[in-house]
Amino acid sequence: MFRFPVLAATLAWLLAGCVSNTTPVPPCCYAGAVTTARLASLVLRTEDGRSVSFGEVFAGFTPEEGLFARTMPFNELLRHEIDSATLQPLLPLYDANEDGRLEQPEVIVLYALEAARATGTRIRHFGADAPIRAISAPNADVGGLVRWAQARRASMTPEGQAVFREMERLGRDLRVRGSEGGHEPGIFDFE
Repeated sequence: MFRFPVLAATLAWLLAGCVSNTTPVPPCCYAGAVTTARLASLVLRTEDGRSVSFGEVFAGFTPEEGLFARTMPFNELLRHEIDSATLQPLLPLYDANEDGRLEQPEVIVLYALEAARATGTRIRHFGADAPIRAISAPNADVGGLVRWAQARRASMTPEGQAVFREMERLGRDLRVRGSEGGHEPGIFDFE
């Protein structure tokens, strides 16, 4: 006889296969104003006040095809736990709801704006009239953005290269902490 957890897990697995990789889905747990959109539909404001399309700034951007898209180095972090001299001054700028943590809708803006700036485009913000400080985008768009930035890493400014190098290091550190953390000292430590 099936138990509820097994049935629920099976149903979730089946439904996950039916979810589109290209449809923006509002974040489930983000507390703050968020725009749900395809990245290609965005308009950006330059530092000199011009409005430019996403495609003008991110020339060659295409959403990532396939079931599994690339992901950003991290989807969430607590600002006070970050010890990077490169990232520490940037993180408060992207904490749209000012709760001390960067969550995926804020991290997408961080990643996109820093990628644009690192490749020489002087962008002030997303949004022509008012800034978009948090965005929920489809996984295919996020994967395409990550691929776009990785392909241009060598041509980024030295400062931009440092930002993306630190984001990748931070992502690795967070994954290691998540996979190792949480046990009481001495329980699993063998000599």
